[in-house]
Amino acid sequence: MKNNTYTYLSAALLLLTVACGAPDKKSELEKLKAEQTTLSSKIAALEAEIIKAGGETTTSSSSVSANAKFIFVGFEEIKKQPFVHYLQVQGKIDSDKNVQISSTIGGSVDHVYVVKGQQVQKGTLLAKTDGDQIQRGIQEIDKALELANQLYDKQKRLWDQQIGTEVQYLQSKNQKESLESKKATLQEQYSKTSIRAPFAGVVDEVYTREGQMLSPGMPAFRLINTNDVKLVANVSESYVSKVKVNQEALVTFPDLKKEVKTRVKVVGDVIDPVNRTFQIDLDVNQDKNMLKANMISYIKIKDYTNPSVIVIPINLVQNNNGKNYVYVVDGSVSAKRFVTLGQYYENSVEIFDGLKEGDKLITIGYQDLVEGQPIKFE
Repeated sequence: MKNNTYTYLSAALLLLTVACGAPDKKSELEKLKAEQTTLSSKIAALEAEIIKAGGETTTSSSSVSANAKFIFVGFEEIKKQPFVHYLQVQGKIDSDKNVQISSTIGGSVDHVYVVKGQQVQKGTLLAKTDGDQIQRGIQEIDKALELANQLYDKQKRLWDQQIGTEVQYLQSKNQKESLESKKATLQEQYSKTSIRAPFAGVVDEVYTREGQMLSPGMPAFRLINTNDVKLVANVSESYVSKVKVNQEALVTFPDLKKEVKTRVKVVGDVIDPVNRTFQIDLDVNQDKNMLKANMISYIKIKDYTNPSVIVIPINLVQNNNGKNYVYVVDGSVSAKRFVTLGQYYENSVEIFDGLKEGDKLITIGYQDLVEGQPIKFE
């Protein structure tokens, strides 16, 4: 009986020992797995730092793929496409007939006949300054000239009849002609009291008002021929070999919220010595009625085109020791591809070498990759 009791106790103790030992081994296994994950992450991070520093790791891509964590990535299959580069400059609306009109003589403004925005024809009366004093002078001369004409006619008849002296005849003639010359001068001055449009156009600004004193040369109006507007821009001389007549251009008018296609019409031959730029003119035949003098625009001139080339977002390109590279999908791992860059514009860049059509360019998650990194797809 004692032996049976002892046997039962031993078996129970053994079962208790096994039961107690199992959880310990399980927790130890979990601990080791956690350490393994931590070590794998540290190894991958160190390898990435070594690669970025230009060194080599002691772990092959196959060993990395065996232990490293997967990184989720996204990709796009590469296809050739057209690439266009634009030269960007700021322009403004101008016109060969964009002038300030002023009075050539001083005086008080009697009347203004036009308003801003009004369409006028050549010769339209815009304003008139005080000419009363000039008119009074003309009236006085007219009276004197009437008497001078009578005297001249009398002396001429006598001279024709060989009566009277030549001196009397010449004096009357000179007096008459002198008064006529003074009258013509005053009439010309009086005509200048009328400020008229020198050409057909739109009154862009009215600077004067009735009762204001105008000095000679003081601006009174701005007149623009809107049928003769053009777009002008100043371009840095560094682009002098790239800008040609008839080049395509895209023009954006922010105030109009509109973009139009046009071409370069004139390329200036002179470099401004102050700002080192040359002027270009562009056609703006569309919507001329909507364009205002000095209106700002943004011009994009097409200066380079590649009809078929690999183009990728420039932010995908990384650099190590002066070498540019990207990551592509290579089966279930990432592969580094060194690339040769061409022209870039805005967010895109040409790739001349290192990639080919059909390559799967990694576009999401590329920042965390190293050579041979195990990957999964989002």
